[in-house]
Amino acid sequence: MLEKIREGSQGPVAKIILLLVIFSFALAGVGSYINSGGEQNAAEVNDLEIKQSQFDRAYENERARMESQYGEMFSRLASDPAYIANFKQGILERLISEQLVNDLAQRLSIRISDEQIKKQIFEMPEFQVDGKFNNDRYLQLLTRANYSPAQFRDVLRQDMTRRQLISALTDSEFVLESEAKQFQALQAQTRSIEYVEVPVESFKADVTPEESAVEAYYQQNIMRYETPEQLKLSYVELNLADVAAQIEVSDEEVNAYYEKNQSLYQSAERRRASHILINASEDDAEAKAKAEDLLAQINSGADFAELAKTHSDDTFSGENGGDLDFFGKGTMDPAFEEAAFALANVGDVSELVKSSYGYHIIKLTDIDEAKVKPLAEVKDEIIEQIQQSQARDIFVEKQQQLADVSFEVPDTLKDAADAAGLTVKTTALFDMSNPPAPLNSVKVTDAAMSDDVLNQGYNSSVIEISSDQLVVVRVEAHEPARTKPLAEVKSQVVDAVKQDLAKQAAQDWVEQVSTKWQSGEEISASLSEKSLEVKSEADMARFGSQVPASIARKAFEMAQPEAGKVSATWLEVSPSQFALVKLNSVETPEIKTVDSATEERLLRAMTDYHYQSVIKALREAAEVKVYKSAASVSES
Repeated sequence: MLEKIREGSQGPVAKIILLLVIFSFALAGVGSYINSGGEQNAAEVNDLEIKQSQFDRAYENERARMESQYGEMFSRLASDPAYIANFKQGILERLISEQLVNDLAQRLSIRISDEQIKKQIFEMPEFQVDGKFNNDRYLQLLTRANYSPAQFRDVLRQDMTRRQLISALTDSEFVLESEAKQFQALQAQTRSIEYVEVPVESFKADVTPEESAVEAYYQQNIMRYETPEQLKLSYVELNLADVAAQIEVSDEEVNAYYEKNQSLYQSAERRRASHILINASEDDAEAKAKAEDLLAQINSGADFAELAKTHSDDTFSGENGGDLDFFGKGTMDPAFEEAAFALANVGDVSELVKSSYGYHIIKLTDIDEAKVKPLAEVKDEIIEQIQQSQARDIFVEKQQQLADVSFEVPDTLKDAADAAGLTVKTTALFDMSNPPAPLNSVKVTDAAMSDDVLNQGYNSSVIEISSDQLVVVRVEAHEPARTKPLAEVKSQVVDAVKQDLAKQAAQDWVEQVSTKWQSGEEISASLSEKSLEVKSEADMARFGSQVPASIARKAFEMAQPEAGKVSATWLEVSPSQFALVKLNSVETPEIKTVDSATEERLLRAMTDYHYQSVIKALREAAEVKVYKSAASVSES
């Protein structure tokens, strides 16, 4: 066979094909052949790849975590493309930082042993049942997360390596007693201040916008005055779940269904087994001989559990005497499963079983027989099944009625709704890009914007949102997208210009008054003109005072007042408010005993600062490529 292939490769036909392939490479470029096969990278860090699938998995995991923690709040944020773009960028930056640490760990030859990984897995609460490691749960969770045991151990090894390196870099951090006392004293420091809150609103009466300024503002911000295309729809909705909910099911129907379909309510048989695994990946013959010797010892009366602890290559179950806990069909290797379910009695031991993992010796330790669930336990489920079954026929009948009457009487939905026993609902005007449920489907907006429905005023045909949900719509009102003319929005524009002018006037005023305060002049007359007053706060703590947070924060940033000098300044609290602040005195307590919580907080802050410094230094020295798309790469 090989000779024929070799001879064929030297023939004239093969040479012609080779020339054509070379020619096609010249035309299309070698890169297109190389890049078309493998998986795309999201980034590269010093030639270490971050695969797109790795990024996608990290994104999905983080998104799921955020949705679980913040619920509807995160869903609203996630609807903003700009937020999601920043969210994804943050995840990519995290993966790059992790890869930088991986690279450094590799260069420093930091290693994690198999024993450390094994200990970590045993201690992870996710894999424990009643406080103990459970091998069955371990395998189930890995399968659910699309990990093989080998893949998970690789990921864990990498994560533990990173943590070990980070610990080596940061665990040497310490806090001197003098530093802790100084930090604690600063945290406990109090300041006495005077401050004036200056609302921009109080300057509006003093400004009058010129027409040219109003026109200029309108032109510069014209997109603010654009209205999107809007629709107001009336609609009739047919939903299978609503139909099913109206169906009454008798006890006789429930009993009959239960008797006829008992197989559906039977829990499958489960078996509990222990095993000894001998890995055959390196030397099959040697592995088989070892397994046969162990089987002979078991058949001669040796303790199965002790042999599993000593010899099994499945170290996790081996720790428990080879116990795998209960499992059903479809969860184990096919060869293993067949042998385990073939054992007749508890205590029976199988012959050698060859699987993709190696050679197994299996001992049956318990049987959980198949059981039929009692009617009371499954009654609600049966009622739902009967309702769903009967509802489908009714649903199809109502669908036909809805289709026929909405077509025959095209200028109203009431007749169609009455025929199908439904009600007509009406929306408010909504943005075409954000329709309300259940009309938030492109099928609905396409139908509503069709000539017959939008311009002729007819009912739409039946629109299938899903196999269980249908709607018929008609247009009640349509507002095309447009830019509102200045005349229509002039009051809004004038108010916006007045706000800007008032804000500038307020800023100019606080700057002047702050200068006066700073030089020791009296400012009461200036405050009276604006009906403002000075507020004071004695012994204000750094955190938890009644003073607005931004003012308090500014006060603790200000220099301590010196003899004969005033420490005063101003700040913008918000777009609608400024503030004047004067610092009168600072009280710093003498710390005799360091508070452990404060010391720990300082240590964490210093550790995080130095870790971020390490990452920054690694990033600056590294060659990082971020792939924005398959054809566009940015380098840093």
